[in-house]
Formats: sequence, structure tokens, C-alpha cells
Amino acid sequence: MEHDYRNIISHIDIDRSLGAIEHFSFGGIDDMPIYNFRNDIEAGNDSIELHLIKSKAYREALILKLKKAEGSYSDAWRDFLREEQKTFGGSKIFYIDNECAKLLVLALPNEIKNKLNMLITRLNKINEKISRLNSRIKKDNLELYMSKIKSKEASDKNKDDIINFINQNLKV
Repeated sequence: MEHDYRNIISHIDIDRSLGAIEHFSFGGIDDMPIYNFRNDIEAGNDSIELHLIKSKAYREALILKLKKAEGSYSDAWRDFLREEQKTFGGSKIFYIDNECAKLLVLALPNEIKNKLNMLITRLNKINEKISRLNSRIKKDNLELYMSKIKSKEASDKNKDDIINFINQNLKV
């Protein structure tokens, strides 16, 4: 049985180009721009938050596009984002679209920057977790490489050496 090396998980980043950011007046849950967020809005949200949305108490909406990394990181990202999207009271600070490609922030009048600040704090916390996880992945990859070299299990030593070199030297 051949063991394979694990890939590093990219950090979550927001696309900073003007065209990637949508800031508009919130007109309700049936608004077209937030259609792809509806599942996350309705799933696992507390009743107070749902009432604020359905009664259109929120006035501002902000959609931020995530800079997508190649690979299947959206599942890992989605798990991390779900862990960090709720307040202690159970309401969600932000919402994740169906493809895990965009985040939605809803806010009361003149409160969008406060909500954005909370989102950025949570994204920084997630990226710290990803850094710790990537350190473990690098350590596990090195241990796998060393065990393959010692046991002569490396079916293609050149490839193992190349992967080890990449793991040791590429800063991502």
C-alpha cells in the first residue's frame, strides 16, 4: 500500500478588486444578489437573526468574493467558516454561498464596518488554524518521506525527492 503526501491548504483571502465587492441596500431574503446564500441563512440560524432578516431590519448588504485557490479546499474552508460564523448567542455574523466562493454580511444601518470587522477577525482566526494545520501536514509529509527512504518503499525515489524538496522550500 502506497502512502501519499498531503497538500497544504491555502489561506482564505478576499478578492480586493472593486468588481469583486458588492455593497447594496438589503431588500429582503428574496433579493437576487443573495439567492445563493439562502440555504445558509435558513439553516442553523437563531430565531432573532431570522426575524431581523425576514422583517427587513437589516438595511445594508455586503458580498465579498473569496480568492479561490486551485484544488478542493472549499470543503475545508466551508468547515472552518462554519465553525467561526456564529456569535455566542447563535446568530451568524456572515453567510456562505452554495459554492463557498462568496461571503455575505448583513447589517443594520451604519453598522456594516462593525460587522466587517467581526468577519475579518474571524477570517484571521481561521487562517491561524490553517497555518497550524499546514505545519502538521509538513511535519507528516517529512515523516512519510523519511520512512519511505529508510524502508526503501519509495517506488519512485526521484518523485519522493522532488516532493520533499518542494515541501521543504516552497513558501505558501
